[in-house]
Amino acid sequence: MKLLARIRSIDVDPSVLPGDYASYKSRMAGRAIIFDDHKVALIHVQKSGYYMLPGGGLDGENIEAGLAREVREELGCTIELVRSLGAAEVYFDRWRQKQTDHCFVAWKIGACAPAALTDFERDEGYQAIWAPTLQGAIALVEAAVPAALDGKMVRARDLLFLKAAARQAVS
Repeated sequence: MKLLARIRSIDVDPSVLPGDYASYKSRMAGRAIIFDDHKVALIHVQKSGYYMLPGGGLDGENIEAGLAREVREELGCTIELVRSLGAAEVYFDRWRQKQTDHCFVAWKIGACAPAALTDFERDEGYQAIWAPTLQGAIALVEAAVPAALDGKMVRARDLLFLKAAARQAVS
């Protein structure tokens, strides 16, 4: 999968000193831009004031299986992957972790069941929302002002993916 960007803390907040990235643990994750007709799924992280794409870290699965599991947990939905969009390496200082997020474009299949959020996700106030269009999703993510550094990095990552999908839709 094509690497679209490397995102470090200093890239989203110039006042932050760079970490010792060579010592960070690697983690793989899957993300998806999920369409239901023209609507696009986002997770509103209410506690920290930002929106993100559904998905998350792998639990020993391949990317596709881990992404499908995360989407079922966060949205209660089943998806069909349409195409690979690209990857981003995100260096999270808080966890001393280099996370490689692989992003896909996907379609929602059928109705959604209730989400099965973790305690962390409930505490953060995760709420699934459907933006009316891809441009609407971009506008929500752009307008958000995350309270914490992690949220700023997630915002940068997901804007990268959303704008890449928008460029592909135009070309």
